[in-house]
Amino acid sequence: MSHSHSIAQLTGTRLDSSAKHIVPCRVNHDIFARTFQIPEKKMTEDKYRYAMQKDEIVLDVGRKTDVEDVLDEFIPSDVKHPYPSVITTLGDKAPEGVLAGIQQYFRNVDMTNEDLPIIYTADGRWKAFPYKFGFVGVALGTAYASDLSGDNVGSVLVGGMATVLNGHFPCYTGELVQWYFDFERDEYDEEGFRIPGAPAAVDGKLLVPRRGPEQWYKQRMFAAYKETNGGKNRVALIKPYRPVRVDGKRKRYLYGDRLRVVGRIVNGGMPWEPVDIFLSNTFV
Repeated sequence: MSHSHSIAQLTGTRLDSSAKHIVPCRVNHDIFARTFQIPEKKMTEDKYRYAMQKDEIVLDVGRKTDVEDVLDEFIPSDVKHPYPSVITTLGDKAPEGVLAGIQQYFRNVDMTNEDLPIIYTADGRWKAFPYKFGFVGVALGTAYASDLSGDNVGSVLVGGMATVLNGHFPCYTGELVQWYFDFERDEYDEEGFRIPGAPAAVDGKLLVPRRGPEQWYKQRMFAAYKETNGGKNRVALIKPYRPVRVDGKRKRYLYGDRLRVVGRIVNGGMPWEPVDIFLSNTFV
């Protein structure tokens, strides 16, 4: 494939449209404080690591279950949320088993098992992750995981056109776009096609930004960089929706990627460049 830089990158401008659909969303506190057991003090001292920030991809985690049996259907608990309950990152304390379980879920999910929870291993046994992820939109401002840091409600663009940061793979005008987690990058080849078979297990090295644009953006965009952490990681990004490719030939689309299609590329670009997208779930 040939590559070209994005219009946003070349001109330093952002796409704007009159048709916008915006909703207020609240950053979920419990996934950090209870599920990942992050102390309140750390969430306030390192507030940007867990915050929702402008232009980030926003995911819904309002569907939470109390079911612990890994073979039981994922039945959301009866919890009411005045605003959509969201995150943009899994933070820095999510166990490696959880990250590997998320990778495996989206690699293997299909129409027969999508009602099951995300399964991971911890302490030598299988466990059910209490949350499911769904796409909401693109953040328009900052909101914090802890209300001790500031407002935990922020605006999110859920429909319309937006300029957002591209992920690890080049994308082209007219392609469908999906979201993915940054630690899933080795699930795809350099063009963004799915690699058949399971990649190496998630480990600490996989989460360190690679040198170049990825490292530059993650160190500077989110105000969370320290020498010991490599910047804000385990975040949701966008990529082109592309099939599994074997021996240079396209095979089939993965159901776990299809579930995450969120719109279409309006103006494409290279990895880690701002690109223009149209948010709509009517493409799938």
